[in-house]
Amino acid sequence: MIVLKAVLVSKDKDYISAWLDYVQGNSSSHHVRFTAFSQWDSFRDHMNEQDSRELPDLVVAEPEFLNNWLSNGGEASGVPWLMLSEGMEEVDETKRLMKFQPLPNLLDAVMHACRHPRRKKMHRPGQETLSIGVVSASGGSGKTAVALHMAKQLGLAGYAVLYLNLETLDSTLPFLEKGLSRSGQHHPDAETGLSRLLYDLRVSRKESGKHLQVQAKAVDGYVIRHEALKSDVFWPLSNRKELLQMTREDTLNLLRYLIECGQYDVLILDGDSGWDGRSEGLLDAADAFVWIVEDDIAAMHRWGQWLQHAERTKPNLYESVLDRSRFVVNKYRDNVVNALPRPDLHLDAVLPYIPSWKQLSQEEIMLSSPIFQREVKRLCALLVQDGEEELKQTGRIQKQDRWAL
Repeated sequence: MIVLKAVLVSKDKDYISAWLDYVQGNSSSHHVRFTAFSQWDSFRDHMNEQDSRELPDLVVAEPEFLNNWLSNGGEASGVPWLMLSEGMEEVDETKRLMKFQPLPNLLDAVMHACRHPRRKKMHRPGQETLSIGVVSASGGSGKTAVALHMAKQLGLAGYAVLYLNLETLDSTLPFLEKGLSRSGQHHPDAETGLSRLLYDLRVSRKESGKHLQVQAKAVDGYVIRHEALKSDVFWPLSNRKELLQMTREDTLNLLRYLIECGQYDVLILDGDSGWDGRSEGLLDAADAFVWIVEDDIAAMHRWGQWLQHAERTKPNLYESVLDRSRFVVNKYRDNVVNALPRPDLHLDAVLPYIPSWKQLSQEEIMLSSPIFQREVKRLCALLVQDGEEELKQTGRIQKQDRWAL
C-alpha cells in the first residue's frame, strides 16, 4: 500500500493534537502518515535527515516555519507545501490552507495537495508485474465479487491494476455499464478491446512465430479505465465463442503481453474452474491464486473432486497450483462447519457473508461494504506485501513525540 507522508508544523500543540486525533480515527489513516513538530529546530533537523527517497509528500506549516524552511533549501527539495494561514498572509491562494475550518476539509486539502509518488512495483527477480488468479471449483461462490474488490483495494492503495475476466459467462457487464454511465464515459465497442487484442496476438504469432512485440503505450488502445474499480478493464466480449476457442497458448501469449507492456503492477485474473485450454493457461501462468471456497457440503465435495482429478491427470500442475494458492472461505459465518476435502489442506483467510447483497439492485453497492473491504484489504496485504506485518507498518499514522519545548 502506498502511504502518503505529510509533515505538520505549528506552535499550537493543542491544534496539532486535535488534527492528529481526528486523522487517526478516520479511514484515511490507511493512506496518510503525519509527523508533527512544534519547534523550528526539530522540524529543520527532521527535514535535513531525510534523503531524496524519504522526503515527505507534503509540508503543512505556519508562516514563520515555512518561510524559514523555504529560504534554507526547502524550495530546492521539490516537496509540495501549504501555508497554514489565518487569512493575513500574502501567498498564492492555491498554496494557502485556512487554519481554522472543519477537520474533514483540512484533511481533504492535504490529500489533494500531496505529490503522488510513483506507483509501487513488486520487487521479484526478473519480473515486475504480479498476476493473481481468482478461481473456484464451484459456481456461485462469489469469486467475481472477490476479484472486483481486490482490484479496487489494490487500485486505491496506489498500484496500477488491470482486471481481466476470463469466465465463459462474464457476470460483470451490468456493473461495468453502470460504472461508465455514472462517470460520463461512452460505452466502448466490444470488438476493439479484448477481441481485437486476441486477434492481433494471433496474427502476430502467425507472421513472426513469436508473441507480439509490444510498446509501453500499446495496451491503452485495448483497455478502458473504470473509476469505480480504480483499475483498467477490458470490455466484455460479445461473442462467447472467442473465449471458448481460446487455447492454452492464446492465454499464455495474452498474459505475457500484459506483463511485458510494463504498465501494470498487478493483474487480477478472474478465471473459470474448468479444464479447457484457457483455464490451463491461467493455472500455468499466474504467480498466485486466491482459491474461493464455500462452507457447504456440495462445494467442499466439488473442491475435492477438482483436486483429485488434477492430482491424477496433471500431478506436476497440481503440486504447483497448491504451492501458489491461498484458500479463502467466502460468505463466512462465525465458524467453518464442513470438513475440508483433504487432511493436508488448510484455510488461509475468510471473507464475511454480506446479507444485503442478496437484495442487490445497484451493482456498485457491492463495492461499498466496509466490512468486506477491510477483509479484502488484509487478503491483498497477505498476497503482495509479505503478510500482515507490512499492513500494520503501512496502515499506522506516526504521532511522533517531537514537541519538546
